[in-house]
Amino acid sequence: MIRIIKNSDIPKVLDLWLKASIQAHSFVSSEYWQQMQSSVKENYLPYAHTFVFEDKHQIKGFISILDDRHIGALFVSPKFQGKKIGQKLLKTAQRRYPLLSLNVFTKNQRALEFYQKNGFKIISEQQEPSTKETELYMCWGMGCKSGFCKRYQGDS
Repeated sequence: MIRIIKNSDIPKVLDLWLKASIQAHSFVSSEYWQQMQSSVKENYLPYAHTFVFEDKHQIKGFISILDDRHIGALFVSPKFQGKKIGQKLLKTAQRRYPLLSLNVFTKNQRALEFYQKNGFKIISEQQEPSTKETELYMCWGMGCKSGFCKRYQGDS
C-alpha cells in the first residue's frame, strides 16, 4: 500500500534512506551519507511530500517530492529491490504531479536507466557541489513524449 508518511514513520524512512544511499552510491563515502542523515531529517523531510510503500507493516520504499515537482528521493530497501516498488512509487508521483524533475549521479547507472525507462529525459549535466560527482538533471512531463513540457510562453 502506498500512503502519505506519518511522523512515526520517520525513523524507519531515515534508516532505509541511509542503507539504500550507501548501497546505491558506493562511489561516495558512507561517512558522507551518515553525516547527511540529520540534515535529511531536519531540513528535508519536513518540507517534502513523502509517500511510503508499506507492506505487512514494513516500510519497503519511499518517494519525496519537493516544491510540487522535484523528486528529492526515491529509495527502496536493498532487500526489496527488483520487486517493482520503485516503479509503483514513481507512478504514484506521476499521477499526482504533471511535471517532475530530479538529479541522479551519472555513476548510479541503475537509477539512470530506471528513470529513462520511465520517460525521464536528460536536460543538463553538472557537478554536485558537496560530493564533486557528476550528476544529471532530468525531467518528465505528463503527456509529453519528449519528457519536457512547455511551461511558459516562449519556452521551446
